Amino acid sequence: MRTFVFGPVPSRRLGISLGVDLTPTKTCSFDCLYCQLSKTSFHTSTRSEFCDPDAVLLELKETLAEIAQPDWITISGTGEPTLHSGLGYILAEIKKLGNAPACVITNSSLMYLPEVRNELMLADRLLPTLTTVNELTFKKIHRPTTDLKLDDILDGLRRFINEFTGAVEIEIFVCPGINDSDAEIDGLGNYLNSLDGLESVYLNTAVRVPIDSEIRTADQNRLNRFRERLKLKVPISTAFEHSLVPPKISSWNRPAVSSDILKLLLRHPCSEEQLEKVLGSSNEKILKLLAELDRQRLIKKEANGCWSLAVEEQKQ
Repeated sequence: MRTFVFGPVPSRRLGISLGVDLTPTKTCSFDCLYCQLSKTSFHTSTRSEFCDPDAVLLELKETLAEIAQPDWITISGTGEPTLHSGLGYILAEIKKLGNAPACVITNSSLMYLPEVRNELMLADRLLPTLTTVNELTFKKIHRPTTDLKLDDILDGLRRFINEFTGAVEIEIFVCPGINDSDAEIDGLGNYLNSLDGLESVYLNTAVRVPIDSEIRTADQNRLNRFRERLKLKVPISTAFEHSLVPPKISSWNRPAVSSDILKLLLRHPCSEEQLEKVLGSSNEKILKLLAELDRQRLIKKEANGCWSLAVEEQKQ
């Protein structure tokens, strides 16, 4: 059973993405209201070598030998990847593999650290989160560790984007009634328009049920209003404008097993069709595996038809 590598994942923006998780479940510098996994269990902004980088790379190489070439190798998962002190080494080794480009999904919290920015320069693409330029709103939504200051993060993100030669798409998680007032949007728009190297912006919302009931879903009309109000010079897309199902079928040289599904659902609830494509398995095979996991009460079916881990399983 794989420990660090999961997927391939059906990503809204990255196609078929092979995930790499560098921290224990819910080790994060934030405890976001909108998180769709669980509350942060280890709340920290201190970088550490949470796992052996060479063990991660060995598992990655083994997985890449089992599947067709993914569109991206994505450093992401159930915590904040920049907390891992070996991130730069891992990115450098991924580049040497020459298999697929590397993307890092980050909450941006450690972008104020020069060493983090230097390590992220080794990625091909960065998907950082930015929900507000207002300190009080920042604290309300993200519940950061006490040492993190939004102004420092904004400055670090600007420094990185101005120097980075890869692609950067900032994700804004729209929380109705919290960060979608005219003043909030105008503040974000002014900041984003000051970033010369920004490629695009992605407006996300609570497509899946978050852990905090205060967070509501922004419908397409609300996202359209947010987009228009930003008045950006770069393209803006929204969560509802990306397909939930990858356009191509993944290919494995072994049959899918229950652990593949559990590892994937831990990070990313999926429909049966998504599981079929990313695991390269028949509908009959996927339904059989899901039925057995459901019988063991390890997974549950959500109202939208997607499967996710049962609460008890997420706590393990």
